[in-house]
Amino acid sequence: MQLESLSLFFPTFNEEQNIQSQLNHALEVAPSVAKLYELIVIDDGSTDQTAAIVQKMMVNHPQIKLISHPKNRGYGAALKSGFKAAQYSWIFFTDADLQFDLRELSEFIPFTTRYQAILGYRRTRAEGKGRAFNAKMFKLFIDLLFRVHVKDIDCAFKLFDARLIHSIELESNGAFISAELLYKLKKQGAPFKQIPVTHHLRLRGNPTGANIKVIIKAGLEAIKLYLKIKLHRLQAHQW
Repeated sequence: MQLESLSLFFPTFNEEQNIQSQLNHALEVAPSVAKLYELIVIDDGSTDQTAAIVQKMMVNHPQIKLISHPKNRGYGAALKSGFKAAQYSWIFFTDADLQFDLRELSEFIPFTTRYQAILGYRRTRAEGKGRAFNAKMFKLFIDLLFRVHVKDIDCAFKLFDARLIHSIELESNGAFISAELLYKLKKQGAPFKQIPVTHHLRLRGNPTGANIKVIIKAGLEAIKLYLKIKLHRLQAHQW
C-alpha cells in the first residue's frame, strides 16, 4: 500500500555526522510508501556543516529541500517550520540522529484509511533507565495537566493527515511541542493509532533532549498553556 503523497521532514541541529545517512535512508524508503514525496530538512541554526551537506545532496536529488533558521530557535520551532513547509497530503517527521528505522514507516501506512494520526511509541528507550525515568516523570506531569494519556509523548516518529495538522495552531517553540500537539489533537477529537517502533542508540553526534534547560523550558511552556486554558474557561464562564 502507498500513500498518494507524503512530506517527510527532519528537525535538525548540528547533525553533520548523521544527516547524509538519514537522507540516503529516506531516499530508499520513501518510494515504497508514497507515490509522490518530498524530504525536508529543518536546520535549526546548526553551527556545523549540516546545511552544506544537505545543499550538496540537493544537486542530485530534487526531492530534498532545506529550510534554515538563522539561529537556534528550539525543537518546537523546527517542527512548526516543517509542518508549514509540507506540501503533500500526509506529513511524517522524525529526528535526523538515526535512532529510528524509517522502514518501519511502512507499518503505519495501512492505518491511514481509518486514522488521521499514527503515533509511534518506543518499545524500549535505547538510552537506558535514566532517560526512561525522566520521560516517565514528564509523561505523568503532562497527563496531570492535560490528560493526554498516550504511551510515548515525545517519540519522534509520527504520521499525520496534513489537513488535520494545518487546522491546529501550535505555540510552543521548545520540547513541549509534542505534548501540545497531542493535547490539541485530543481536543479536536481526532482519531489516532499507536504503534510500537524500535529505538536505537545514538552512535554519532550529541543529543540535546536531556539538557536541563530544555526540560525546564518544556515544563514552563506546559504550565503557561495550562494557565491560558484555565483563564479562557473562566472568562467564558463569566460571560
